[in-house]
Amino acid sequence: MNWLGRLISVILIGLSAQANSEVVIDSDDNSATLTGTWTQAKTDPGFYGNDYATAQGAGTADTARFFSPRAITSTGIWCIQARWTSGTTRTTSAKYQVYDGTTLRNTFTANQQLNGGAWRRLGCVTLTAGKTGEVRLSDTGVSAANIVVADGVRWVWEEGPGNSDFCIAVSGGFGTSGGTTFVGKGFVAPSNGTCKPWSGIMRTASTVVGTSTGAACLSNDGKLFTVTLQTTAPEWFGIGVTATDHIELCPLGATLGCPAHAGQSDRGTNSGPAAQVACTAAVSTIPSSHD
Repeated sequence: MNWLGRLISVILIGLSAQANSEVVIDSDDNSATLTGTWTQAKTDPGFYGNDYATAQGAGTADTARFFSPRAITSTGIWCIQARWTSGTTRTTSAKYQVYDGTTLRNTFTANQQLNGGAWRRLGCVTLTAGKTGEVRLSDTGVSAANIVVADGVRWVWEEGPGNSDFCIAVSGGFGTSGGTTFVGKGFVAPSNGTCKPWSGIMRTASTVVGTSTGAACLSNDGKLFTVTLQTTAPEWFGIGVTATDHIELCPLGATLGCPAHAGQSDRGTNSGPAAQVACTAAVSTIPSSHD
């Protein structure tokens, strides 16, 4: 992860001989699925990983489906990149369908006779936090004289004004009695086994705005997301007083549960149950006048 560049978060999948995947976020996942007739090959150079897969045009439709190894981390603009090996037998119109969960966002076309052996940007779409990203590549409409190459797909988070903030609600969040919401401005969750800085605001009561800084870490297995924050709000906490919050979330709780010692909670100054929530304008706005 690099805060100095535009490439902030990457989910990377590549085909192996058994259509296995190498995943930057979770190297244990196997997310690439081939249906129909595909042939593994190493004939042409420039492929990603151990090999690449090809499907002949015409006949029964053959599909390669690439899934993000875990849910999309943040709502915002994600750019899709793909990799293939070039050759005169390749199709000039490989179609990559990009899904946000089950919703088709866009279809991008690539000429696989050219620009092989490197990651090529297909286009960008808006994806939703919590949903699984999917890219489908098939040989539908490809002539019998040509083949489609499935080598790798990756999702790249684009830093920019179109991307949303990251919000964590404690005890119901801002707008509920006793609730607090922490807003990470332009924050993208870290990949497995890494940490990232957090900077943003705290919203509580009706007009209280504090400034929060800290760090967020994701466990190697992706099960536990911890955020430790220090917040100042002199009119609320008092001059020279810093509130400390230790928040634990379970991104994969629906399927893998939470670690035995942890739960969806804030064990700190603003203690209570915690959850990632969608950021609204009312929460993310930083007013100039506040308590």
